[in-house]
Amino acid sequence: MTTTIDRDEPVTVKPGRAAKADRKGPRRRISARTVINTITILVLLYLVLGPLIMLVVSAFEDTSGGVVITPPFPWTGANFDTVFTSSETYSVLWTTVLFSGGALIFAFAVSLTFAWLVERTDMPARNTIFVLVVAPQGMPALISAIAWSLLLNPTNGFLNEVLRRVFHLSGPGPLNVYSLPWMILVQGMALVPLTFLLVTASLRGMNASLEDAARTSGSGFWTIARKVTLPLLRPAIIGALVYEFVTVVEAVDIPLVLGLPGHVTVLSTQIYNASHPPVGLPNYGVGSTYGIFLLILALAPLLFYNKIIGNSSDYVTVTGKTFRPKIQELGRLKPWAMLFSWGYIFVSFALPLLILIWASIQPYFGTLSRDALKRVTVKSYKSTLSSDLFATALKNTIILGLATAAGSMILAMLVSWIIVRSRSRFRWMADVLAFLPHAIPGVVIGLSTLLIYLILPIPVYGTIWIIAIAMGTQYVSLGTRLTTGGIAQIQRSLEEAAEASGAKQRHVWRRVLVPLLRPVFFNGFLMVFLASIQNLTLPLMLYSTGNLVLSSLIYTRWDYGDATGTAVLSVVMTAITIVAALFLRGAGGRRAGD
Repeated sequence: MTTTIDRDEPVTVKPGRAAKADRKGPRRRISARTVINTITILVLLYLVLGPLIMLVVSAFEDTSGGVVITPPFPWTGANFDTVFTSSETYSVLWTTVLFSGGALIFAFAVSLTFAWLVERTDMPARNTIFVLVVAPQGMPALISAIAWSLLLNPTNGFLNEVLRRVFHLSGPGPLNVYSLPWMILVQGMALVPLTFLLVTASLRGMNASLEDAARTSGSGFWTIARKVTLPLLRPAIIGALVYEFVTVVEAVDIPLVLGLPGHVTVLSTQIYNASHPPVGLPNYGVGSTYGIFLLILALAPLLFYNKIIGNSSDYVTVTGKTFRPKIQELGRLKPWAMLFSWGYIFVSFALPLLILIWASIQPYFGTLSRDALKRVTVKSYKSTLSSDLFATALKNTIILGLATAAGSMILAMLVSWIIVRSRSRFRWMADVLAFLPHAIPGVVIGLSTLLIYLILPIPVYGTIWIIAIAMGTQYVSLGTRLTTGGIAQIQRSLEEAAEASGAKQRHVWRRVLVPLLRPVFFNGFLMVFLASIQNLTLPLMLYSTGNLVLSSLIYTRWDYGDATGTAVLSVVMTAITIVAALFLRGAGGRRAGD
């Protein structure tokens, strides 16, 4: 039987058949934008949440006999009992609060004073002083601590021997750098360069009209500072305070070099001691519990910071063409300001550097004398720099710095692109995950990374790459703070024009975004590179014979009592840091102008 259908009649197709036909049709292709978004968020989840989950899991596990990687798992709450019911924990916590608070108070008092002198007064040589206040940033905190130990250790410290000769004293001392007050002072000086940079930028941009009005009404300097200047700088000060607080509570270098000989323990060294005991097996469960304790302590200040930033409109002072910072005349205070500035620069930078150079050209460490001048030699440089151990550490340090900087900044660019450009409902997740490592102390990141790669069958444990992964996790937040603003400044229409002309997503990145983001990328690359080669916390937490870097080699030499070798490596490390900063900044500047 044949059925004919009139061509002019509409053909009705049943809904069920239409749906079936649609299902058999071609599937929708996944866009490159979706692939980039998904992969980036998955990488962030792996880097950030994976180690944190491992940290929490190990805190509930009995690891006194080692880490258990196969069922049955020895779950227990004994680690929390050990930590939170011990009087030692609260003693260490109180020491941590004193150490952190004292260092921050010192750093901000000095930084605010220098910021005001450099930006608001007629003090001579302000540009030179600006550079020299920032210069100690090129000396890692580990090296600064070693230098102060050479200066003020109670037995043969350079300054102590001078004081004993001048005042005819006997016995050790009179000063002891292995004490909490000196730990606070040395850590505070280590914080000043970055704190000064953070505060100076805000003070430079603040309108002085309100200060002028207060001065016209008869208010004195201290009243103006307390009621006008400091309240207007509150967001910048609190932002810097939160950042520097995390820096202090995670610090291992100064507490290890100066605190360990004096039996002064803070939470970061407590975690290090639990996971790297001098004898016996490491107790990762107790170390993880201390890590959670330290993480909570580091996250707490963020609540206050967010509250202040929520009222940021209350601190607006730059409103238009009337903006003009006012330069104040110091008058009779000028000599005192110069004495303070050059005295601090000598104590914080010149004196530690000079003592390191002196120790590096002596066969054994001693005070300055005619006999000591006759003993000056560079043999220590020849023997140290020609050793295979130094060559390995130097190669690993360069690889670590380049890999960490490149990985962090590439990931940061992708994350910032999601935050600024993506319409995905999950972009908030990328922002939160990228910011979270900023609030996680490095010692916690190191411990959690160590635990996760003890279990995962990924062959990076004991290699330089496990340190690079941990540092990449720590510094991705620093990178995104730079790249997010950079991408936000690029008009979306430039990308849309490229896409409209037929360019694929990879071409948009290669031809549009990457060239425009080059200055931001190189600035971030410089900051991460310098931070990673100076970092001691993660190399020590993840140390093995196969991933030795310069920072861990310096500490190892110091721990063995080799003062001359330590001084040689410290001078070389400081020089490498400064040269790398100048080279990378110059390269970044040239490329930005291409």
